[in-house]
Formats: sequence, C-alpha cells, structure tokens
Amino acid sequence: MHAVAEYQNTDQSPSSITAKQSVTRRIAHIDDDPDIRDTVRKILTANGYAVDSYQAMNDFTESLRNTTDLPDLAILDVMVETMDKGLEAYVEIRSRFPKLPMIFMTSLGQEIRPYFTGLSDEWILIVEKPVDPMSFLSIVRSRLEDA
Repeated sequence: MHAVAEYQNTDQSPSSITAKQSVTRRIAHIDDDPDIRDTVRKILTANGYAVDSYQAMNDFTESLRNTTDLPDLAILDVMVETMDKGLEAYVEIRSRFPKLPMIFMTSLGQEIRPYFTGLSDEWILIVEKPVDPMSFLSIVRSRLEDA
C-alpha cells in the first residue's frame, strides 16, 4: 500500500492542521466476461483503486499461492467458468485467507443466496450484474471499511 498525506493549514495553529490520508487499495476482480471486467476496472480505477483483473478463477487462486501481498478485496463472479467455480474458490480462499474480504457478483441476483447457506458465518455480499456504478462503489467502500 502507498500512503499519501495531505495537510491543510489555514491559521498555523496546531489544532487547525488536519491530515487526510489517501491509500491506494488493491482489488482483485475475477470474471470471465471481458465487458464486465472492463466496466468494473473503469469504475474502480476512476475512483482511485488499483485493479488486478483475472479471466479465470484458477489464475487468481494461483496468484494467491505465489504471493504474500494479498489484495485488499476480492470480487468474485459466482459463475465464472462453471456454475460452482466461484463458490468452490470462495471455500478455498476463505480456508487459507480468512481475513481477505470478498464480494460476489452474479447475474442471478438474490436467487444465488441459498447456495451460500452453511459456507460461512460471515455476511456475504452479492452484487447483481449489470452493476450500478454508485451502488457498486458504495458496497466496495463499505466492505473495505469493514475489513
């Protein structure tokens, strides 16, 4: 992570100095649809996030095996490659990296929620495709703050 501090000082007294910290957060996004990957990348990078995009879930899980620098958030397509690939990856990632926050994206909407029953005690966030940029950003920010 890279931190940048900005200081505003209008009256030179110590109590008037406020620090505003800007941190570049890195988000991994996995989706087999190139249009969705492009849209998500544009939304996130336009709002100051660094994005690592993956077309295949195996590429993402392999990248996790080969690094100690985890992303700050992972956004997983539920039905990437096959119907269960996103769910299988969730179970694997959660067992190895329990603190890595995740969000799921799906075109199935809330119909997918029963598939998550029993997978985790955590609150699972599901975003419907196509994404509304403002709602999506709000969810991303909220998940990063909760982490």
